[in-house]
Amino acid sequence: MENHSEEMEISRESSLFEEKARKWALLNSKKYAEKRKFGSTKEGSSTDKMPAEHLRKIIKDHGDMSNKKFRYDKRVYLGALKYIPHAVFKLLENMPMPWEQARYVKVLYHTTGAITFVNEVPKVIEPVYVAQWGSMWTTMRREKRDRKHFKRMRFPPFDDEEPPLDYGDNINDVEVCGLL
Repeated sequence: MENHSEEMEISRESSLFEEKARKWALLNSKKYAEKRKFGSTKEGSSTDKMPAEHLRKIIKDHGDMSNKKFRYDKRVYLGALKYIPHAVFKLLENMPMPWEQARYVKVLYHTTGAITFVNEVPKVIEPVYVAQWGSMWTTMRREKRDRKHFKRMRFPPFDDEEPPLDYGDNINDVEVCGLL
């Protein structure tokens, strides 16, 4: 009889424990859910690839920051200024080499358009890289001697009355030209 009452007590305690666990899981299901409203998950937006036109539209929309719709984002833009040197470094690091027609890279950008980073590290085989630069140096020296594609630069390169060039109007739709 005593053994039977102990078993009933243990089963009652385990059912109470299971009930408490079920209530805790129900209360915290939203708190510890996989999808968060303002955060990203491992399988969500971080792996989704956007088309290049999406980034081009952000760049075009943020060409003139004097518009009233950008007034609330000014703190974000000021905060992004400290990352500009790194963004320029990544841009220069991934610039296409003279023997490449174009280089397509992954980018990482802020949703407000405040800053954009190239999200790749170039990987090269050093002897091949040195050989390609040696070949290009010879080719460019020959071209400079013959002056077919090289033109002397006029100074000053920009006039004060000349408006700045717009990326979308001048570079966006240009076809990739052939190699030298």
